[in-house]
Amino acid sequence: MTTVPSEFRRFVPQLLHMITLPVFFFIFMLLYQPMDVVNVMGDEWFAVHLTIISCILLLSVIVVRLLYYFIPLRINYTLYACWCLLEMIFASFFVALYLWLALHRDMPYFEVVQISFRFLFFAMIFPYTILALGIRVYAYHSKGVLPDDSQVQRMRFYDVNHNLKIVLTPDSIMYIASDENYVNISYAENGKERIYTLRSSMKAIDELCQENGLVRCHRSYFVNPAFVKVLRKDKEGVIYAEMESRDMPHIPVSKKYYDRLAELLY
Repeated sequence: MTTVPSEFRRFVPQLLHMITLPVFFFIFMLLYQPMDVVNVMGDEWFAVHLTIISCILLLSVIVVRLLYYFIPLRINYTLYACWCLLEMIFASFFVALYLWLALHRDMPYFEVVQISFRFLFFAMIFPYTILALGIRVYAYHSKGVLPDDSQVQRMRFYDVNHNLKIVLTPDSIMYIASDENYVNISYAENGKERIYTLRSSMKAIDELCQENGLVRCHRSYFVNPAFVKVLRKDKEGVIYAEMESRDMPHIPVSKKYYDRLAELLY
């Protein structure tokens, strides 16, 4: 399933998201006053309550968006829609808490939560829809503007801060090795081996590697089967992938991944 473009996980798009939602909510509620919202908040203090609620919404969105920014996950559009829904639910609990305490409503707290969610959903469905369409248009446009000689599949590697660091073709990558909080990407360039050190984790690049033909052969290694010459077992019974070039290290192969890699070689 298509994943959300990684560019939208960067800080500037998240900042725009944090600002847009509460500002739109404030303006929309102030101008249109839907769902009898004035009677709920009170006519005399309506603007004051609306301002405070918008600030609560801003803080709630900041918390959720920072989590989205820092958690290194590749999510598709369905999961992103669920994330946005959870964002509204999360904000609803805090908005409801303010309304319940400030207005002294003679009703259960969770009933106020339902009312708050209806207000937020009705107002924020518009900016969420616009932002979602913006993501889809960007993804479609970024695919369509590539020239003919750039249609070759490419792997885009991002660091922990979602900044694009290196773009490689899958057939140029020999292997990827984990090194604590970094991964070392070994690739061929002009007939020579190059190594790029990326601040990331094996988990963060797992889906990207699987989609592009790299095979997990060890908890700390991905390998390109095209560069594997043979699988050998040493005297101690440890299996290694012997690479085509003598200058390249032998890659350890776990028993868990041996059958899968062997099938691709023979």
